[in-house]
Amino acid sequence: MDILKPELIWVDGRCYRVLENIERTDARDIPPYFEDNNYNLDDKDSEDEYYDTDIEIVPYGSTRFKHTFRAPKAFFPYIIGAKHAVRKRLESETGTLIQIPKLGQDGDIVIIGSDHKRIITARRRINLLMEATRKKLEFTHFLSIPLNEGHIIMKFNMFKNEVLTNSGKKSRGVDETIFQTPSKLHLTIGLMTLLDETERNKAIEALNYCNEHIVRPAIEKYGQIPIHLQGIDIMQDDPSEAKVIYAKIVNKTEVLQKIVDEIVDYYVKIGLIIKSKRQSNKLHLTLMNTTFQINEEERNSKNIITFDAREILKAHENTTFGETILKQIHISQLHTIGSNGYYLATAKINLLEGL
Repeated sequence: MDILKPELIWVDGRCYRVLENIERTDARDIPPYFEDNNYNLDDKDSEDEYYDTDIEIVPYGSTRFKHTFRAPKAFFPYIIGAKHAVRKRLESETGTLIQIPKLGQDGDIVIIGSDHKRIITARRRINLLMEATRKKLEFTHFLSIPLNEGHIIMKFNMFKNEVLTNSGKKSRGVDETIFQTPSKLHLTIGLMTLLDETERNKAIEALNYCNEHIVRPAIEKYGQIPIHLQGIDIMQDDPSEAKVIYAKIVNKTEVLQKIVDEIVDYYVKIGLIIKSKRQSNKLHLTLMNTTFQINEEERNSKNIITFDAREILKAHENTTFGETILKQIHISQLHTIGSNGYYLATAKINLLEGL
């Protein structure tokens, strides 16, 4: 079905099909890609479309042109390929010379060609390659709404103790290791792979933009945004083979979800969040997750660990985990812990300031 219904990627207003399942592979693999509209470099009728990409191309020598751009070094192995196969193919198909820094080094990628359209074609194909590659790399950061407040932590600990001593005591796979760390309770807005300082700064600028143009206007219009946590659910269809239990957000006005959707849409627009099957912006508070019990080496394993959640779901169908308001939004660093027990923050906005 992955072949019959391949994933689509939008780059520079064009839609491309990825012909292979994009699950994580080794960095030395060559990410396959296919362009819906193959470029015919000799097609004069389509020449105008090559000039609709806003990139800087400057003269290089007397007969050639050059385009230079910055890219995170994590992409270089994919653009180069095994034994330089990908780079050579790109050069052959576009009629350009592509210069890439050595593996492990930072630097600019340089495309040299005899005319603008060859350079733009090469840049577009490299963009597509980087988009496909980003989906294979581990997430490094996420936009989060911290919920590690005293009364919510207390409700979570009461839930945890009840599950371990009663409703989940005899359930397969249920033990203390799959519960969230209380100081890290949060809502996830979106996951990101930020590969260098430039991308981290871009994410910070985007958070400030969303604060000014999305979050603050919503607060001015609707007042403080409530967060009410009640009831639990699972991510999968079969409660006997659950991987995650989460607390549900009860919000009749849907204002919080609307804010989150607009933030995600903006980060998608600027290329920092990639919408895929790997993540959803449905708000939830994770309470239990089997990935909490595995280490970093096991994280990439295809072995799926599950637990039986049937009795837990029955016992806590309407359990209340607390109420609060939207106070902060963080760019959090995955797999870290700060002085207060929460994730280290690359940046944060405090929504109570000025109110």
